[in-house]
Amino acid sequence: MDDRLIAFEAHFNAILPTLATKADVEALRAEIHKWMLGTIVGMFIGFAGLLLAMQNMARPPAVVQPPAPGPAQRTLQLEAPPPSVIIIINPPPK
Repeated sequence: MDDRLIAFEAHFNAILPTLATKADVEALRAEIHKWMLGTIVGMFIGFAGLLLAMQNMARPPAVVQPPAPGPAQRTLQLEAPPPSVIIIINPPPK
């Protein structure tokens, strides 16, 4: 019986220093509070951005009227590049 009590006492002495104290729990509570506050602020910013994006998507696009051509304006006509030529060369037989 004495050996079992000594083993239990050794086990108890090994575990006791690793248990959280009241100061450890308070520090953890403060850290969790800070993370929760940051998460809530981040969610509000994210939802506000989502709301603005949805408003912009729901708004009809603005129609831009082209300017009326004046007497001195010229229109430039761009030429298309010449078509590409592809040459396929078969490899020599082996």
